[in-house]
Amino acid sequence: MHILHSVYSIRKSDGGPSYMIARTCQALADQGHRVTLAVFAPFDAADCVSVDHQRVTVLELPSAGGQQILADYILNNQVDVVHTHGLWGRINRITVGAARSTRRPLVWTTHGMLRPWAMAHKRWKKRLAWWLFQRRQLQQARLLHATCAEEALELAEWLPGSNVEVIPIGIDLPETGETPTKSTAPRKMLFMGRLHPVKGLMNLVEAINLVRPDGWVCVLAGPDTEGYQSELIAKIQTYGIERWFEFAGEVSGAEKSALYEQASLFVLPSFTENFGVVVPEALSHAVPVLTTDVTPWNHLPEIGCGWTVPVGVTPLAETLKQITEMDPNQLNEMGRTGREYVEHAFAWPQIASQMSELYAATTAR
Repeated sequence: MHILHSVYSIRKSDGGPSYMIARTCQALADQGHRVTLAVFAPFDAADCVSVDHQRVTVLELPSAGGQQILADYILNNQVDVVHTHGLWGRINRITVGAARSTRRPLVWTTHGMLRPWAMAHKRWKKRLAWWLFQRRQLQQARLLHATCAEEALELAEWLPGSNVEVIPIGIDLPETGETPTKSTAPRKMLFMGRLHPVKGLMNLVEAINLVRPDGWVCVLAGPDTEGYQSELIAKIQTYGIERWFEFAGEVSGAEKSALYEQASLFVLPSFTENFGVVVPEALSHAVPVLTTDVTPWNHLPEIGCGWTVPVGVTPLAETLKQITEMDPNQLNEMGRTGREYVEHAFAWPQIASQMSELYAATTAR
């Protein structure tokens, strides 16, 4: 099968969606499919998540005339199914038009862009766009792909009668090994992701100011895409808690893995997450996770590999105090439980097989 994915870009600075799209393309190629990734030119490989694979082709589209170029490519290269990502963008409009003119089935992953917190940002502009064009375009999709059950329910509310399927994002599992007892001070709690208000990092600063856990440091790793780091630093300096924080900047590869391996706890205090790929990433490194109950990870306590709390400073601080006073071996055991869970549920070959079945069912209709 020849599958074409389209997205505005897969820049590393765009976070989880870029990783998910690139790895989906590679994992499908590993299954024997031919895969094309259509993006707007210029495609700078150095700034993007790698899609290096002999069965994956990157198609660079110009800003003008892209729809006809894409339609011609679909016909000339016998594309079987078209899969677009995101919302509101020109790349989506081009893809919808090309899929319709070539009569190819369209799959659409919205990446949480219709979830409540996302829709509240620039609310009136998005509401207008929804009624002007976005609702109509989404209705052209033969199938909507959600990465969690919560998102699927919300998509069904936005588009009653639509066909929605849930397949989570896969994870690259690090090599297994004996989990070290991470008890050497300072022990590290890690955040990995964009430094952005939606991630709830100011609540984390406030919580650590209240707890001031002895023998711990909080490492914030990720790109500062909107200058938010300076606001966090100013608040940290106001409280005089500089020794509890480190900023690691944007990391990838071995440097990123090393931060996970050094961490005793992963913290994601977000106001919303469509999926939060960093959660299974952390668990794959045997690091237990503390996150909020508005993310799709409320089952972590039941599994025994993490905690979920309501959004806010007080519940975050109370749980952080409890965790930072735990025996390191207990945290390590929770991490091992998390690793076993991720191996079972999120390995890329398994996810790619589910996507392959989804595409086959879509083309058969």
